[in-house]
Amino acid sequence: MPVRIISTGGTIASTEDEGADTNPDLTSDDLVAAVPALGALADVETEDFSTVPSPYLTFEDLLELVDRLAELDDDLNVDGVVVTQGTDNLDETSYFVDCCYDGGTPVAFTGAMRTPSQAGPDGPANLLASVRTVLSDTAREQGALVVFNDRVHAAREVVKTHSMNVDTFQTPEFGPLASVDENRVTWRRYPESPDPTFEPLSSDLPETVLTCVATLDMSDSVLRLGRDADAVCLAAMGAGHVPPKVLPALETLRDDGVPVVATTRCPEGRLARRTYGFRGSERTLQELGCYYSDLNLQKTRVKTVLALADGRLADAFDRPTPS
Repeated sequence: MPVRIISTGGTIASTEDEGADTNPDLTSDDLVAAVPALGALADVETEDFSTVPSPYLTFEDLLELVDRLAELDDDLNVDGVVVTQGTDNLDETSYFVDCCYDGGTPVAFTGAMRTPSQAGPDGPANLLASVRTVLSDTAREQGALVVFNDRVHAAREVVKTHSMNVDTFQTPEFGPLASVDENRVTWRRYPESPDPTFEPLSSDLPETVLTCVATLDMSDSVLRLGRDADAVCLAAMGAGHVPPKVLPALETLRDDGVPVVATTRCPEGRLARRTYGFRGSERTLQELGCYYSDLNLQKTRVKTVLALADGRLADAFDRPTPS
């Protein structure tokens, strides 16, 4: 059962230098060598995509990764793929891939919160659990997965919830898809994604998609910057509410034809549609022509970038109208 492990860098591949700073300089072969049990589990092949901290990754990089995954999906000698990377934006990168990769070969993302030189490094266990997961028959056709701390999550739903804890990746509201227990992967539910599959060209990626979080008594300064943007992603309060002082800026964006994609800043739940009617409520967002997203702000931005590049904003998001 051949499995390909693709390394991109990150904490899982980091070592300390003389100044006690860590840098991602380990190769995929180094990562595999740290997990002897992999040899009895699969025929492991490795490749190094990059050796960078995850904040260095770009949308162009991820499109190259999607192309590579498509090539591996066509290879009958590959039963599963594990991508290792830094955790800072792993929930975003895995979702990007989930939106663009439509192959049947299972793909799992994983990493580590502790470097190999720290006490109790979690990278080897995460790598072993990821290989077990992609070899599971149930993993096929599930979209991109995230495997961390013996839990299997849907890339669309998973969130990094803690800056340092090894149990950082969680799926709010719905919970993980499966658990890795010893040598078994126990599945309990299946992801349902309403997202289309995007096929953007690197040359079509928008230059500027801004994000803005609605907060108490905020100014409209960030939203005013949106006049020069390709789109603005707005995390509204609660079920879709914003302070009234930002409404003129939102009206300007509407008049200038700048798409606004709204979501909630809450870690769980979705925007309301027919509950509140005060000025600045979800009804106002609808009157302003905002698109609705059911993702958190950072994933809303990923999806907006892909939808704009593919010319499919209307296919990607709902746009409810007030009744």
